[in-house]
Amino acid sequence: MPLNMPEPPGRIRDETRSHLGRIARASGDGPKLLGEIAPDDVEVSTPHRVFALLVRDIEAGGGLGKAQPVGWRFLLESGGKVLAGAEVSETPERTFPPTFYRGSSVGATATAVKAARALPQLQLAGFDLRLLRIPELYQMALWLHSSNTDLLIPLAPSPIGREGQVTPPPVFFRELTARAQDYRARQPPVRESA
Repeated sequence: MPLNMPEPPGRIRDETRSHLGRIARASGDGPKLLGEIAPDDVEVSTPHRVFALLVRDIEAGGGLGKAQPVGWRFLLESGGKVLAGAEVSETPERTFPPTFYRGSSVGATATAVKAARALPQLQLAGFDLRLLRIPELYQMALWLHSSNTDLLIPLAPSPIGREGQVTPPPVFFRELTARAQDYRARQPPVRESA
């Protein structure tokens, strides 16, 4: 079975493409982001929903069920080469304009998606491609979700290591719990108001 990439609702993909073109024409940021490639030659590909999980949820023993949807992410490709990423944040009230970026997370995502497509587990069940973000710990992982099971692939750099390795959620969260506790121990105490 293939790796499923659910299409974002509404016109999110089209608006991302349109916004990329406007940025390139209006401010000159396009050439910096895309090199010498024209925005019309860029494919807005590999859609995946972004979910966020907070440290307090990890400490409380919450796993993937506590993750909240926060937006959509795409890879920007041309000629089979990944150039950059785009992310559209959303809340229940509104959808925000896309942001475009380059960096290690773009390459790490492309590499992990390629590895995920070759997993033998995909032969047994269809998985939806998602991204899990734990902002307080600077952790991102591809999240392969199916109705029967979930798999995580931490993206580099990862505070638990395991970059690019398929990791079952219990192992991922067991290792991340120690990092969450270290994070919490470094936070200033919350003062009670009188």
